[in-house]
Amino acid sequence: MIINGKKGITPIIAIILLLMMTVAVAGAAFFWLSRIQNQLQGGVESFQGTMMTQIASKVDVIDADYSDTPGNLTIFFQNTGNTKIPVSDGTDFPTTTWILKDENQVAICSSNWNSTAPASCDEGCGTTTQMDVGEIHKVILHLVDDCEIDYGDSAGKVFSFTVDFSGKTTSSGSFVV
Repeated sequence: MIINGKKGITPIIAIILLLMMTVAVAGAAFFWLSRIQNQLQGGVESFQGTMMTQIASKVDVIDADYSDTPGNLTIFFQNTGNTKIPVSDGTDFPTTTWILKDENQVAICSSNWNSTAPASCDEGCGTTTQMDVGEIHKVILHLVDDCEIDYGDSAGKVFSFTVDFSGKTTSSGSFVV
């Protein structure tokens, strides 16, 4: 538009403003996408680390023996993985929990190995106890209340158990009463 022989600067200002807005929108989109990519990458790295720890953790049951007097179950574990495994008798994380099943694979009880009933850890557990890599570790559980096994009715029967070591790994075994 020409007024009195002068050209207007409105189209030039409009082009400059459009270019500035385009650069601002592109910059905001770049930073937003960068932030989302970093969050996704961090989540994947965390998940990968957790999975590698769980894959590398393995505990085998070597032997398990039950003694009616005084109702103790002695279990020998071996850490065959490549990371330390907590064997805790605490009620707060990390906790070691188990499920005891009868000869028909019916759960008798499940509990953590704290210092109270129904399965208190008399030996081999503690709030800071850990199984070192390659270590054979002895645990003695005193079974009472719900976990108590009636020796007279159960003689000669096979009981099984599954132990969860704070979510790091699980192990299963069996014993004859």
